[in-house]
Amino acid sequence: MAKSGYKLCVFCSANSGLSEAVFRAADEFCDVLKEKEGQLLYGGGRFGLMGHFADQCLKRGVRVRGATTKRLDETFETAYRGIDELIIVPDLFERKRWFLNEADAFVIFPGGIGTLDEALEVITWKSLGELYKPIIFVNIDGFWDSTFRMFDDLMSKNVLRADAIATYTVVDSGRGVFAALDRAVKLGPEN
Repeated sequence: MAKSGYKLCVFCSANSGLSEAVFRAADEFCDVLKEKEGQLLYGGGRFGLMGHFADQCLKRGVRVRGATTKRLDETFETAYRGIDELIIVPDLFERKRWFLNEADAFVIFPGGIGTLDEALEVITWKSLGELYKPIIFVNIDGFWDSTFRMFDDLMSKNVLRADAIATYTVVDSGRGVFAALDRAVKLGPEN
């Protein structure tokens, strides 16, 4: 398997209530990220799926870099101090800016409103031509199906252009992320 060295930003849940299939897909993703000599960039948390990604990558020797806000760290004590690099930023806008600047691609695993917010941010930037990095949804057991139906509904109401939907790829496994990423890189920076 070819090495990539990609810095992949994973947006995902800080909660643990997801299915075992989601956690297995995360483990598979971490296995391939190790094989490809990549780095994990994520929200800097130590709980839920977010913490699971960090733990699994660290266990495999994958470099883990996270960004969280001062308020999240002080209020909820969520920052994972055992990762390779933890950035504390003033607010969520700066956190997103860090992701946008540092990541080579964005991987959206199952998550809640924060994950959806981050996903919509990168989709918006890409659809407006402000971002040229791959965006990949990991749709385990149809987790994101209702979101995709909402996008279709918005298109049918003429408030969402089809090219906004064309900004991302959907896969159904952790390993699938890397196949999609390899295709996007071969197609060039517009994908």
